[in-house]
Amino acid sequence: LTRHIGVSNFSIPKLRVLLDGSEIAPEVNQVELHPYLQQPELLDFCREHHILLTGYSPLGSGDRPEFLRKEGDYDPLDHPVMLTIAKEHQCSPAQVLLSWQLHRNCAVIPKSTDPKRIAENFASAGISLSDEQMEAIAALDQGYRLFDGSFFIIPGNSYQNIFDE
Repeated sequence: LTRHIGVSNFSIPKLRVLLDGSEIAPEVNQVELHPYLQQPELLDFCREHHILLTGYSPLGSGDRPEFLRKEGDYDPLDHPVMLTIAKEHQCSPAQVLLSWQLHRNCAVIPKSTDPKRIAENFASAGISLSDEQMEAIAALDQGYRLFDGSFFIIPGNSYQNIFDE
């Protein structure tokens, strides 16, 4: 009865198992995706298999609870590259981050209940980043997870290495 499958936090190995063992391929894979965790190999794999990559925490999840924070966490909204590009486009750093994801053909799911911010989020689709700006953001990739999955690791839980890293 299932016609459309979506998965979350599936790595390339997990996607391969799923693709090899099912008749219906997933249409979307929702993963953490931001300038510090760009996941280019996963993005390429998903494109090759016609799976849309959807990014959660595209703005760095600055509102996440303390127990999910790590010392030295990065905030992409405050990075000088984002601030410079935002100034060049006369927009917010959040709009730059969302536009960057859209330029990569990724879906993004920013959270907001503020009507002004929701309108800004939609307006980010109209921001055209240059190749140089895209490269400047690409250079920020560090493979750094804001959500490392450690909150899943509890006695008796099988999620000991959710991200296959």
